[in-house]
Amino acid sequence: MFSDIIVLPDIDGVESRSLAKGLKLLETLAGAVQPLSLGELAASIDLGKPSALRLIRTLSALRMIQRIEGERYTLSFPWPARRSHLLVELVRQVADAPMRRLNAELGETVALAYLHGDLIRVVSVVESSHHIRMSNYPDRILQPYASSLGKAIAAFLPRQQAQRLLDVYGIYPLTATTITELAAIRDEFERVRKSGYAEDREETVAGGMCVGAPIATPEGNVIASLSVSTPKARYTERYAEQLPALLIGEAQKIAEGLASSLTAGEPG
Repeated sequence: MFSDIIVLPDIDGVESRSLAKGLKLLETLAGAVQPLSLGELAASIDLGKPSALRLIRTLSALRMIQRIEGERYTLSFPWPARRSHLLVELVRQVADAPMRRLNAELGETVALAYLHGDLIRVVSVVESSHHIRMSNYPDRILQPYASSLGKAIAAFLPRQQAQRLLDVYGIYPLTATTITELAAIRDEFERVRKSGYAEDREETVAGGMCVGAPIATPEGNVIASLSVSTPKARYTERYAEQLPALLIGEAQKIAEGLASSLTAGEPG
């Protein structure tokens, strides 16, 4: 697994030690894929719960972190976590071969997305070789309620974290079939959780169809997703029946590769 991101030197003075502990706490939250409890935060900065709680209250008063449901904590703003950068690069490396395999087999555009704090971004794309295709591009910010990549991540997050993604992106129609009512979006997330995959049926782009599957860490936290996109004209009934299982299988292989790499300590 990854080692601690910050190694604290010997520091003289209570104020300096508190500052160092506070920075490490922020770094810990930035590197986490889901909100953390008081106990988890206390352990990460090597403090007892009472001392950690005092530090948390100070950072909360400064609006740097916030408490959410279930007595858990998360950052109030983006923080450049080194662990997150390393993890997304590892996911990208592990996903490269499965993505190219899907692209070669199907001839369609294959994309990989990753959860960056309050946003879901495309981090890798293998484009279709067809002249008429559904395209994608790295760094594109995805709709958590419309795109299959976004749904495949948002549906598996704690409800408040998923709501935060919706609040940050905003909910508005992209096509005539985009789901925009909150209750309907939550029903869609429930369907995604039950089926294990997400669909975008012309909800992002008219004439575009897309299927996405979640990618989880060894702890079961969904941090990424994999998708195949195709024009509606090539999305036959047989294709629609076979694609979800194929995509789920490749996403599982990526998750297994990620687990093996983390166990081996890569990247170090």
